[in-house]
Amino acid sequence: MYQSIADTAFCRLLAVSLLLSVSGGSIADTLTIEQAGQLALKEDYTLRAISARSQSLSELSVATEKLPDPQLKLGFANLPTDTFNLGQEAMTQAVIGVRQMFPRGQTRSLNSERIIESVARNDAEAEDRKYKLLLAVREQYIRIYLHQERQKILRQSLIVFADLAEITRDYYATGRAHQQDVVQAQLELSKVEERLARIGQQEEEARARLAEWIGAGAYRDLDPHWPQLTPLESTQQITAGLVDHPRLRAWQHEIAKARTSEEIARQAYKPGFAIDLAYGGRGGQNPNGTDRADFMSVFVTMDIPLFTKNRQDRVLASSIADTSATQYARDDIYRSMKARVDQNAATLAREQERLGLYEEYLLPQAAFNAEAAFEAYQDAVDDLTTLMRARIGEYELKLSHAALRADEIITRARLLYLQGEIS
Repeated sequence: MYQSIADTAFCRLLAVSLLLSVSGGSIADTLTIEQAGQLALKEDYTLRAISARSQSLSELSVATEKLPDPQLKLGFANLPTDTFNLGQEAMTQAVIGVRQMFPRGQTRSLNSERIIESVARNDAEAEDRKYKLLLAVREQYIRIYLHQERQKILRQSLIVFADLAEITRDYYATGRAHQQDVVQAQLELSKVEERLARIGQQEEEARARLAEWIGAGAYRDLDPHWPQLTPLESTQQITAGLVDHPRLRAWQHEIAKARTSEEIARQAYKPGFAIDLAYGGRGGQNPNGTDRADFMSVFVTMDIPLFTKNRQDRVLASSIADTSATQYARDDIYRSMKARVDQNAATLAREQERLGLYEEYLLPQAAFNAEAAFEAYQDAVDDLTTLMRARIGEYELKLSHAALRADEIITRARLLYLQGEIS
């Protein structure tokens, strides 16, 4: 019944290896974490949309600063209704005129300035989008790499448990082991196979998520080495540099925009002007036989902001409150980002400490314990349960070590986002 356990496990492992070698490419075709980030930045439609929006606002800022279009006025004045004869009455005129509006104070330049602040805010948001996208791609790339590392560990464990199952079968044939030992060995082998299949599914799902950002490149082979990221600055330097982070700069431009809105509200206390220039042509003749003279009219219309309590005062108060709300929102985000720096820095320190423990003590001790248990089992000193526990503990520690290593790289990637690094 158990004659081909080891052969079956070996054949499965060989098939997986062949599949990987066929589906994969050469080393030159492998996908590095830097290449994944650059592909994401190149293919991101959100960045293109932000760029197009900034271009739209830049064009609008130029148009906003210009005077309104003049208005043309055509008509007749003092037309007699009994005959509608243009020459009958001396005051009848055919009027052509033009009207030009002049908005209050510096409203035009301030509106243009407010739009320019929106452009600057969009540019900062685009930069922050790059940082966020790069972080998301890095996290997904590292998780894919972790799934592959876990599969390598489990394939090694698959061979170990297959060998152990074969040894147990041989011992059972000679009376040195119980049938329950053979069943237990096969059970542990099947558990490793199931776990290997489950992690393979998780890798496929992670690649599909990565493909959302970089397309078909997500299905290339990954670089065979653990990803390396740019060195981090100190926690104090990262915290000090937060004020220059694009996410906070976007809010600074929003505050500047709100303050410009305050100035626009103050312009409402100033009068607006309109100039009307009209030419009135008259027909007919004077009593002395001469032609009637044409008329020229000039009017200046001016706003008189006398009752400001429930209009201008309210609008200005609203603008001031809006500026305060924007400042509070920016301060809250700064506080949140600073807390994330402290949190990730503390997490990174502990992860690095734990990695040291794994590499210096836990992994060597687990390997030594597994070998000692195997020798004791061969010498009939310990039972199969003890050996199984040692082997399971060894590969579980290897899996935990790989997961911790991935978590440590992800933590550094999150700190790099807060540091404002994109290279």
